[in-house]
Amino acid sequence: MQHGISVERWLDVLDREYLRTFVAEGGAAFKIAVGDETERRRLARGLAQRCAERGYFAVRVDAHDCRAHMPQDVFHAIATRIDWWLLARRRILALAAGLGMAGDGVEETTPVAEGIAAQSGLTVQTVLLELRREVQGRVLDDPGMGRDFRRAMFHLCMAECGAGGGRDACQPLLDWLTGENNRIGPLRPFSIGTPINRTTARYFMESALRWLAASAYTGTAIVFDTSRVTVARNPRDGARYYTRAMTIDHYELLREFVDGIDRLTGTLLIVATSPDFVDDQAPRGWRIYDALRTRVMDDVRDRRHVNPMAALVRLGVEGAPR
Repeated sequence: MQHGISVERWLDVLDREYLRTFVAEGGAAFKIAVGDETERRRLARGLAQRCAERGYFAVRVDAHDCRAHMPQDVFHAIATRIDWWLLARRRILALAAGLGMAGDGVEETTPVAEGIAAQSGLTVQTVLLELRREVQGRVLDDPGMGRDFRRAMFHLCMAECGAGGGRDACQPLLDWLTGENNRIGPLRPFSIGTPINRTTARYFMESALRWLAASAYTGTAIVFDTSRVTVARNPRDGARYYTRAMTIDHYELLREFVDGIDRLTGTLLIVATSPDFVDDQAPRGWRIYDALRTRVMDDVRDRRHVNPMAALVRLGVEGAPR
């Protein structure tokens, strides 16, 4: 039996080794935390608190109510918790500051260009022209984000500036990002033609994480609670149930995150799961998908001492075997 590490000690390690420097500088890390429900919730709460102190965007996704085996559903679950208008406004104000325009005192209810014009002694049209040129070069032409995603961000930024039809005209973009409406028809005025589905969701996730880091936050911390996926027999309790095929699809999704972690910008992704995940006898444990198991298991380990930097840790009382 391997020994566990307390939630508090592991959070300290994550804060010191990842949040303070590595992730803040644009790095990305993937971790799996095995523990009971109480430990997983303490982990999510503790991480959210540390993220708030350091200016991170923190989000928790739960397989109980999100289809954890469908990448587009995971993306939509995160997208619904993002204040897209706040990101657009902060990005615009940062670009304006780079142009030497004063925008610190612009009211949230005032279009950015109008507020900057009033503070800088310029006309609104002049400010709009300068900001449009800057947004096009720094957002629309950013090769680090997918084409249709950066087009969406361009239109959100310009709407926040006060151009076009404003926020109301961009509602189809928000519906598309959050999964409220997957139809492409309403997006044609924005020259967007890519649906967010199983094939494309990963690229939208990469773009969104880059946008979060560039616009408003130090980085992003995601707690993905997948304990529900390991439940082998349907408890019929109203929550989502995963068949064996769905569980394998979910593990394949996690394996893709492991292999593509370097493509994520400023991200700490923690998969919080139940002890059944590492139980070789459990019907829904990692044994059913070796491609993931061999990537996160420890080839060499000490039975008495925990490696808090490992890809997989077992949460629990310090020194107590798990």
